[in-house]
Amino acid sequence: MGALNGFWAHIDDQLRRIREEKPDTFEKLKEVLDPPSSGDAFFAGSGGDDQLGDAMSDAGWMVHWQEGDYLWVAHHPITGAQIEYVEGDVYDRTPR
Repeated sequence: MGALNGFWAHIDDQLRRIREEKPDTFEKLKEVLDPPSSGDAFFAGSGGDDQLGDAMSDAGWMVHWQEGDYLWVAHHPITGAQIEYVEGDVYDRTPR
């Protein structure tokens, strides 16, 4: 059980940091998330009660398209940064 508790403590810490630090660019968000999997960054806690999308909304991001907790797109209304979330993988979709 210790490893499982450590896993969820790590997820809780990531969500807390997002809410407190309010990253407004993908680069700042990436500093909080885990190394890439298939995407540009990764969030492993998609099976938990607290979701990345909720923390992002609390940090000022706006989810503007969502199929479910597993697939959504959000943007930051001030910086214009944009991310796509697909089953844990996080992609930087900020217009260049």
